[in-house]
Amino acid sequence: MTFFTKEEFNQKYSQEVQDYQIENACEMIYSQVGLRYRGAISSDKCPTAIKNAAMEQLRFMLEYDIPLLDNRGKIEAGAMKSDLKTDYSTLALRMLANAGYMYRGNPSSYNMGMNLPFGG
Repeated sequence: MTFFTKEEFNQKYSQEVQDYQIENACEMIYSQVGLRYRGAISSDKCPTAIKNAAMEQLRFMLEYDIPLLDNRGKIEAGAMKSDLKTDYSTLALRMLANAGYMYRGNPSSYNMGMNLPFGG
């Protein structure tokens, strides 16, 4: 049984799958990978696990309608004010961790560290 086709989905949600949404989802995953592995990503190549995690993050944002916010992270509507944060898909983060791109058992600063050789 088919409820809708891929073409129908793309037509209805074309705005959500525009390049800027893809770019934001990729940036979110890129920020989680840390400095250690950023050298593995370039304009023409990306490890499969990181690519899959980025696609999962975009799917998660579309499914749960999570807003992509500016750096202020504040939403105001009249007298109502709220601080909001964009959430991460736990599945996307698990994909990165299982592929060895994140270390769940260590301090978060470990993911962001770089190996700097000293001496000789």
